[in-house]
Amino acid sequence: MDDPEEKSSENFGYTAFEKWDYRQIIYVVEEGQEKLWVDMGQSFYHASYHLVQGVINGSLREDIEGVAAVYLFRHYLELALKSIILSGRYLEKNGAIVPREQVRKVANIHDLEDLWESLLAGAQPKIQKEHWDNYDIRFIEKCIMEFDAVDKKGFAFRYAGHGGERCNFDFGVMIAEMEHAYQVLEGLITYLVETYHQTAEWLAELRSEAGW
Repeated sequence: MDDPEEKSSENFGYTAFEKWDYRQIIYVVEEGQEKLWVDMGQSFYHASYHLVQGVINGSLREDIEGVAAVYLFRHYLELALKSIILSGRYLEKNGAIVPREQVRKVANIHDLEDLWESLLAGAQPKIQKEHWDNYDIRFIEKCIMEFDAVDKKGFAFRYAGHGGERCNFDFGVMIAEMEHAYQVLEGLITYLVETYHQTAEWLAELRSEAGW
């Protein structure tokens, strides 16, 4: 058969009976050469957003790509909550920095309600009340609880027979609300990360002046 590489820009028809040479897709790099800028949460959010857009404009199908979009957004919520929890663990309530070796990893759980409760217990106290109150916390909590109620463990839109088949979606509402949820969650992450870096810079300057 023709070289698949020569066909890479073609619109393939039915190829199941063609004999292709398999070409490697994934290349694992050496330790230390990782793409440290890759953000899995951002990847899931933006992929979901584009799929929802496609469903709304009619280029994609609600019961095919739409279900995948809901799963991707639900997974974004999970990863964003974990990012906030972890970012909070790098700070003490008084704003001091916790040594990296003392920071506990976030447990490998998928329950959104449990993650939200962990965020409220561990990360919220590291955010000044006036800043916390500026964010639309009531909205994000309702969003998280809705997804938690229909997809407790992240299986409903991932595997058949776990409840996803019983769900209908309003994608017109979803595209606006997922963007609002994204802005709230990313705002909380940014606040904690910037607090950490500002404190670290202040400590470095203090140590330099004091000759530590």
